[in-house]
Amino acid sequence: MTFLEFHQLVKEDLLIYSWIIKNFHLTRQKLMAGGEITMNREQVIVMEKGLLVQVNEEGKNDLYRVFIDQRIIFTTKGDITLTALEDTSYSIIRTDELIGKLEDQHLLPTFFLQIAEDFEKGLDWQRTLISVDPAERAEMILVKIIERYEINSENKPEFPRWLRINVLARFAKCSVSTMSSVVNELVNEGDLNIKGTPWLLTRPYQASCA
Repeated sequence: MTFLEFHQLVKEDLLIYSWIIKNFHLTRQKLMAGGEITMNREQVIVMEKGLLVQVNEEGKNDLYRVFIDQRIIFTTKGDITLTALEDTSYSIIRTDELIGKLEDQHLLPTFFLQIAEDFEKGLDWQRTLISVDPAERAEMILVKIIERYEINSENKPEFPRWLRINVLARFAKCSVSTMSSVVNELVNEGDLNIKGTPWLLTRPYQASCA
């Protein structure tokens, strides 16, 4: 790959993910919603589409990291377990093979920079969450979900089927009882209908923390 070719990847915001897609023969696998996959430092997961979460191993009450679509999952620690909240397609590459090819193309620093930037974005999000009260956390999470699934009260009111009070509590890093109170308040205000599955957005939603 020439410098100009790599510059074009950067310019188009495709970066390492696109380079991997173009330079590796990937065997696509599928993890159904609710399934789990365990990876180790010898593997790199290349997500194509879906939603994976990593549970916080220290407390196991909240979600440590969230991976959505076109992501590279890389770890330098021991085994980590990822759970699919929705059907997820992915491929696995051996870490040493990926590192070797990146090094040959002088792209290894860029790879680690991208991984570091992704990790820092995750930390920034965690800091933002813990800086506000549970009600604001719930609203922040709901806004993210509404944006991702392009939910609107008129034409597409359904939230994803995996969204429940206990899952929302784990995303928002608070107790189920606290989140239940927050969600019930949103129901009473006419924002949500949670009587069935999936939940429904019952009117145009604008978070008060936005």
